[in-house]
Amino acid sequence: MTPPYELKEVRNFVMVSRAGSISRAAIEFNVPKATISHHLRRLEDALEVELFIRQSRGLALTDAGKQFLEHAQAILDSCDVATVAAQRAHGTLSGTLRVVASSAFGTSLIGAAAARVAAQNVGVEFEICLYPNDELAMDHIEFDCMVIVGEPATNRLHRQRLGEMSFQLYASPAFVAEHGAPQSVEDVSGFDGIVLQENGVSYAWYLRREGRGANGAPRRRFKVNEYWMAKYLAVEGLGIAYLPDFFIYHEVRQGALVPVLPEWRSGDTPVYAVYPPHRRGNARIKQLLDTMTMHFDDIMSEPGYRATRVDYGQGVSTSPTRDAAAGDLRSTSRPRR
Repeated sequence: MTPPYELKEVRNFVMVSRAGSISRAAIEFNVPKATISHHLRRLEDALEVELFIRQSRGLALTDAGKQFLEHAQAILDSCDVATVAAQRAHGTLSGTLRVVASSAFGTSLIGAAAARVAAQNVGVEFEICLYPNDELAMDHIEFDCMVIVGEPATNRLHRQRLGEMSFQLYASPAFVAEHGAPQSVEDVSGFDGIVLQENGVSYAWYLRREGRGANGAPRRRFKVNEYWMAKYLAVEGLGIAYLPDFFIYHEVRQGALVPVLPEWRSGDTPVYAVYPPHRRGNARIKQLLDTMTMHFDDIMSEPGYRATRVDYGQGVSTSPTRDAAAGDLRSTSRPRR
């Protein structure tokens, strides 16, 4: 019988059990609080039991939670043993793995997954191509594996759900200081927005809170077709943007962006890997899928590279300075990428 929950939900339950609270677990294991809370709710809903009770100093396990923890830890220990065995078995993999993904988030998702697989399999070579969403459905693209944000448009391909992402409104502290922040979703209409659009159609800013849904409709001062541009403009203080949590993880942690209307969030958007039927059983694809599935939350929250400045909120000058000894021009605030 297939359990009505996923391994990542069990892992987050164990993390909270060890830490004693969601906040401490988020800090200790470097996972967003929203992700942990979401997984705990899903696990309790699936089991139809309450696993924790709230106390003044954090969370305490219920009797059901104590029983589940004992077996949950055994499950994770077995998975760790199986992971090590699988990695050893795949140590001799070789050949080329052709991966395609949406240009929206492909760098974050595929880059981190490919880095992990490459570290374990020195004989595997990679062909990684990113395409606009409207080109991913074209039949002329050849691939071993494709990563899609949202429901796949075809049933011709085998699919594996990797996880999900959710969106929220974000702006820079400078923007909020100058313009204030909306107090309701309806108030968003009075603020400049950075809006994603594809083929001239703007993406909706759909948000939910306690079962109620609403659409935010900002002044569309900036219309862009790429999330990196939207993030850049938001960090520069030019408007409010509707962005997925994982994509701005570093910017929020460094103080470059802050949540706007933090109690309002989108629903979950699924992330799938799809591959041709004749590729089923391919060891290289299996390694990539296993890596992305097992480490999806880690990849989403910490993609493994630092693509942003590290001095936001610290008052460090951004003016270039010349290193006389080295004789080159460097910025005091931008790390080498």
